[in-house]
Amino acid sequence: MATRGLRIGIAGATGALGSEVLSLLHTRHLPVAQLVAVAGERSLGCDLEFQGELVAVATELPALHGLDLFLCCAPPAAAPEIVRAALRAEVPCIDASGAFAGHADVPLLWAAGGDPVGAQPLLASPVDAALAWLPLLRALAAGPPPVAVDATVLEGASAAGRAGIDALTEESLALFNQQELPEPRVGGRPLAFDVHPAGGRERERALGASLARLLAAPPVVSARWVAAPVFVGQAASLRLAWERPVETDRVAECLAKAQGVELWSGEGTGPNLRAASGRDVVLVGAPEVDAADPRTLRLWAVADVLRLAAVNVVALAIGCLEARGALDRSGLH
Repeated sequence: MATRGLRIGIAGATGALGSEVLSLLHTRHLPVAQLVAVAGERSLGCDLEFQGELVAVATELPALHGLDLFLCCAPPAAAPEIVRAALRAEVPCIDASGAFAGHADVPLLWAAGGDPVGAQPLLASPVDAALAWLPLLRALAAGPPPVAVDATVLEGASAAGRAGIDALTEESLALFNQQELPEPRVGGRPLAFDVHPAGGRERERALGASLARLLAAPPVVSARWVAAPVFVGQAASLRLAWERPVETDRVAECLAKAQGVELWSGEGTGPNLRAASGRDVVLVGAPEVDAADPRTLRLWAVADVLRLAAVNVVALAIGCLEARGALDRSGLH
């Protein structure tokens, strides 16, 4: 089957996730003949480069009729209106904002991990810590799966998108130059050279609900997020509990064989965010039995969640286009 030029739309095109998705689409050599790029008011008058050409960025949603696929990388608050506009135009849509991850009637898929993709009108991609935990928990499902996960999650500024990265940059420069800090643009408080709570019960419930949809035997989830003064990435101290004593060798073997997981073999006690930057895998330190409970293991895991999100969006896009007969996978990399 010959692949014709594709017509792709993307909302949040100039944001952190949208930029990463477009970079991957270019790397995978997707045959895009037309790109419709949409972003917020801050991108008024901007162009972006895609596959060697400049593309004008629209700040209002244009007519979408005739597109082969629309990718929603916009913030969660803006996503529902954008997605509904695509569906009204009868354009299949992939939501990467998280706004539809909890909708039972919308398939939530980890295509990068092998979930089959059909020709449904709307697909949702996992977000947040689910992207980093899925490779680990699916790998551990090869034996008795853990029944509970307790975690402290440290996340970089990219969790708030381009605005978070820009805010951390501006705050860091101001402190280095002994200037007054700018008004916080993300989270209501400065992030540079500081840490603060970034998520509680609501994010915990959303994470648990996503894992319940994506795993055959989901664990009970307890998690808290901490904003850390780094630009990209997410690190987690995980405490995994089983119903009976667990063998670290078995867990390590499962993780070593898992798709999307890499056991740390470098220096020190475990990987850091710099080691995970730009990688398509979750880096995991050696599992250790909790000294207080032989049924519990501790893991240190780091990932570039922004990169993992983009990888999954592109995998969903390719699967969706292929299921609709619009794409021949043989020419992709």
